[in-house]
Amino acid sequence: MKNQIKTALKLRRWVTLSHHIPGRMRLKYKMGIMLHLATFKTSDIENTLASVPAFKHYKLNKETGSILIEYDATMITPHLIEALFSASEEDAKQAAYQIAENLNMDGINNE
Repeated sequence: MKNQIKTALKLRRWVTLSHHIPGRMRLKYKMGIMLHLATFKTSDIENTLASVPAFKHYKLNKETGSILIEYDATMITPHLIEALFSASEEDAKQAAYQIAENLNMDGINNE
């Protein structure tokens, strides 16, 4: 399993999808993550978000405890976002693999 998939599956444990329309989502931090986030540099989080080719714009907001992400809905279909942040671990895992494949992040040629 690639690092991006592992990271996405870990991230989903610490956030909830609070708002989602095709092309835009807001993730809210769950209780307990603030201490965990303190161990990370903001630049590391931003570099991780910037490495996803479908993300057009993102904003970390420490005051509201959220991350706003605008994404290309032609590269990541909205139903995969919903599945990634669903309660089902299996649905999330399958969505993470599909997103990685769609973005050619797993060495797969999508021609």
